[in-house]
Amino acid sequence: MKRDIQTKSFLTSIVVVFGVAAVCFPFTDLIGYRSVALLLLFTVSVLAMRLSLYPVLLAAVLSALIWDFFFIPPRFTFSVSSGEDVLLLTMYFIVALSNGIFNYKIRQFEQTERQKEERENAIKLYNTLFDSLSHELRTPIATILGAADALQENAERLSPLSKNELVGEISDAALRLNLQVENLLNMSRLESGFIKPNFAWCDVSELIYSILNKLAKNLSEHKTSVEMPDNMPLVKLDFGLMEHVLFNLVNNAAIYTPMNSEIMIEAKLLTNKIGHFEQGEKIEDNVSHQLLLNISDNGKGFPENEIAKVFDKFYRLKNAPSGGTGLGLFIAKGFVEAQGGVISVMNRTEGGAR
Repeated sequence: MKRDIQTKSFLTSIVVVFGVAAVCFPFTDLIGYRSVALLLLFTVSVLAMRLSLYPVLLAAVLSALIWDFFFIPPRFTFSVSSGEDVLLLTMYFIVALSNGIFNYKIRQFEQTERQKEERENAIKLYNTLFDSLSHELRTPIATILGAADALQENAERLSPLSKNELVGEISDAALRLNLQVENLLNMSRLESGFIKPNFAWCDVSELIYSILNKLAKNLSEHKTSVEMPDNMPLVKLDFGLMEHVLFNLVNNAAIYTPMNSEIMIEAKLLTNKIGHFEQGEKIEDNVSHQLLLNISDNGKGFPENEIAKVFDKFYRLKNAPSGGTGLGLFIAKGFVEAQGGVISVMNRTEGGAR
């Protein structure tokens, strides 16, 4: 594979140099053979930005020989009649080689710096993920282990109410752990490009209320409302993907808004009519429908200087409370776009976010 790439690079340098020379040859008398040298030097410089060192050196040597043979008087011979042209040819050869090597070294240095920057970014992302996961995974695991140990060691002494509380703690911690694992798996699916929506006709009401039921405990200290038309038709979407999207959005609203805040979910269809005309007369209207889902709250909203970053992977607001991996909105965006949709966030004029 590497040998094929190297062979292709050598062929590219030969073809390009001969191509430039062939284009210049008919205009030699018009532009002068010294101008051709500048064009060939420029060609070597461009090749040095794209190819490895040895193909660039070949281009430099080949361009010098071509300039001598085809352009320097007397043409079609490697002899040079003028002492000035001998000096020019010698300088051209030195400059072409130096230029090729210098440009190649600059490109190599830029690649090294770029790789260093990418490595630093990767380390930063790794540290961010590790720090988040060390808390987000360790906390529910510790809760599960602690509650399970209490049930095992004190089973006879615990009251039914205490047992139910411990079982509830295990259940909540397991759900929290499952959410983090699902977010990591979904991130992997998004980045690998394996998301293939399974479109089917779905009941939007069922979608919304299934999420509210799953998040009933998280929403117990908030006021929730749902607004949608009574005659809302079925819509074609991937129910599983949209469950993840709504779960992450509503869960975020529950976590990051104060107690007793309002969380509002609105669903409606947008209708677009597209008229078709033929010789000035309307033939028919094509009607397209789009599902619009609004998840709003009356909390504090997003800082204006951070709102453009909220869908970035691992991004968490600077003053956000501890916890979370910064993947919820990233995954929501990926799942919506996988279905051909659009997701956006904005602050409401009356307070809160939508």
